[in-house]
Amino acid sequence: MQTQNIPILIFAQSGRFLAESATQSGYRVWVADCYGDTDLLAVVERWQSLPPFAKLTHETIIASLSELTGGEQCMLICGSGIEHCYHLLFPLPVNIQLIGNTPDTVHTIKTPALFFDLLDQHDFNYPDTQFDEMPRNDLTWLKKQATGMGGTHIQYTMLATDIIEVDTYYQRFVSGNSGSCLFLADGHQARLVSINHQQLAPNNQHPFRLGRIESAWQLSASHNDYLDKVVNQLTIALTLVGLNSLDFIISDLNKLLILEINPRVSASAELVNNTDTLFKEHLDACLGRLPRAQSSLNQSVASLLYHYAMSDLIIPDNMLWPEECHDLPAAGLTIKQGEPICTSRVEPDENASAIQLHQLIEQKVLKQLITAT
Repeated sequence: MQTQNIPILIFAQSGRFLAESATQSGYRVWVADCYGDTDLLAVVERWQSLPPFAKLTHETIIASLSELTGGEQCMLICGSGIEHCYHLLFPLPVNIQLIGNTPDTVHTIKTPALFFDLLDQHDFNYPDTQFDEMPRNDLTWLKKQATGMGGTHIQYTMLATDIIEVDTYYQRFVSGNSGSCLFLADGHQARLVSINHQQLAPNNQHPFRLGRIESAWQLSASHNDYLDKVVNQLTIALTLVGLNSLDFIISDLNKLLILEINPRVSASAELVNNTDTLFKEHLDACLGRLPRAQSSLNQSVASLLYHYAMSDLIIPDNMLWPEECHDLPAAGLTIKQGEPICTSRVEPDENASAIQLHQLIEQKVLKQLITAT
């Protein structure tokens, strides 16, 4: 199959990074997402607006994708937010071919009892976890949702509501350093692409909100080997394909504990320089062609930061975004307090640290924004 001639259809809460990567790889790109950021619209052939993922139904998804594709053959790649609605995608119209993990695979990963049972079967380490009853009056336990993203779904049980959703589970808090590993899989074996350090940007409502991702994080040989073992065994058990990421924490006692798998391209992929090569390898791996040797992917030191609004802000006309900024909202849009304004990606050197570079960028952005009244 000459895949280069078949358009890529991206379905995601935010499809900008996947769209840019696919475009750089020479594909025609169609995107259905919730934001329509200006840098997304600059690279796509077609775009369709989606409502918030919590409001999606099978009917609205299929109507949006059918309008976007017009019945033309295309390859569907799912991005951020697929955890919320993978069960709503099917059946797909016959012109749309899913490229990536199947609904059964996503279901197992995002059903806490099934996923942690799988970790038990392989004797993999993870924090104390329970599913049926919320621990009371204890700040050493967290309430989580398996379909959550960016840490905003995590709360201390003492401060959380009693509402228990299907994907709710409870996990003992572990003090340590959080990270993720990006890996390619073909259903039979996996290859680590990068290991990344995660930093939080907590606020009153979201004490575990993700703030920054940095690569490459140098771990001990034993931790590297353990991650390699985990992703390879889980790839076989779950039939994982394409780019996936695994979140973990290294405790203060230097024990590596598995937290979750994201069965899609994650934000950490933006830290790889050769995103066009990475996209091609993702597509190849989804189709069962995992590169057998280390590719030419550039593993330079890089940092991705989420710039959150401290108050309600309006994007002005003629906004001059620094070149390091991405996910750029359109003029006139109001960014609510606590929401991300944009992201920035930098490569620190001996003259400036990553956080210094991000701070300079934020100053340039904030000087232009209008305070909402």
